[in-house]
Amino acid sequence: MKKRNQGRWLALAATASMVLAGCGTASAKTIASAPAGHSASHPTMATNSPASSNSMSQGTTSSGMAGSLKGIPSDILIGAAASPPSGPGNGTLSITNIGMKRTWTVPLAANANAFQVAIGHGLVYVPTLGGKTYIVSIASHKVVSSFNSPLNVRIATLAEADHLLILTSATSVTAYSPPSDKPVWKLPKIGGNTLAVAGQDGYLSSTGSSSTAIIDLKNGHVVKTIPVGQIENSVYDPQHHTLWLADWFNGDMTIVNTMTNRIVRVSHQAEGGGFSMSNKMSAPGGFMQLAVSPSGQSVYAASFSGNIMVYNAETNRFQKNIPVKIPMAKLSGLAIDPSGQYAYTTVESDKETVALSLKTGQIVGKETGLMSNRWFVTRH
Repeated sequence: MKKRNQGRWLALAATASMVLAGCGTASAKTIASAPAGHSASHPTMATNSPASSNSMSQGTTSSGMAGSLKGIPSDILIGAAASPPSGPGNGTLSITNIGMKRTWTVPLAANANAFQVAIGHGLVYVPTLGGKTYIVSIASHKVVSSFNSPLNVRIATLAEADHLLILTSATSVTAYSPPSDKPVWKLPKIGGNTLAVAGQDGYLSSTGSSSTAIIDLKNGHVVKTIPVGQIENSVYDPQHHTLWLADWFNGDMTIVNTMTNRIVRVSHQAEGGGFSMSNKMSAPGGFMQLAVSPSGQSVYAASFSGNIMVYNAETNRFQKNIPVKIPMAKLSGLAIDPSGQYAYTTVESDKETVALSLKTGQIVGKETGLMSNRWFVTRH
């Protein structure tokens, strides 16, 4: 059985690479796509609601134009969105081919409520609060399989060094072994809303915890904690072996040296912070998603202040703001193009995603109704 699953994994990856390298997506129809279901950072918990057998067997997808969203033609923008009551429609996964200017919307089950996906080997892993994790082919834009996972899982992370898929909820962390998707270990009574992987360590943080837990990914044991909490998002910079932790409430950015697991700097910005569950859309600041530049020279943060905040990754200091020139813009999802020329970010307040030139600071394209709190970019 193990060899059969490995064969499935390799076949799917090979198919994805072949189609993406060619023109396998050219058959998509040009129709108007409905707005993706969405949540302003923390989606409401959902009950268990598995996908219908018809949806799974047919790999149902819908497609539409990606408007004038511009960037590098080989970029593929991928992100999940939520379901009611946080947004319209069921949970969805959006796959946008920048060069083709087309978006494929992969529908999930009713009340699936997806948040952060993991991407690897031509596949997208989409965890949902409803207790089902979907595996979607980037090439075909279809659900190729799924497996049962704990309820209320929000975050998927791939740990390449240990060949693990890690699913995180507010109350548990579970590691699976692709392609069999069998559980390897589980940490109960601990959880969070962001997990950054640095080598064989996972750094688990939460807005509801006063510390960040370091997990040995080989055995699933917490080996140490760092006194940094209330974290909305985190990102690891492999160039400088630093972990960047964004405080959801006060706007502080804490930088940790992962070689020593010691705090090396805390950056305070007056525009950050002021974010709370009761003050979401009127908050003056607050980090939503972080991203490291491909060169490793910069770390970017999307803020409810309307700015993409730029930090110098070599000095660990705040460098500048790049304002998204839309009145009262509230930014959430953020991804940096692999060439380092463009940023893609969700404008929460306008229910759209824009492409921004990092060189000029100008908006070069936008797509209304395309939204995610966690964007990722891959290439074909």
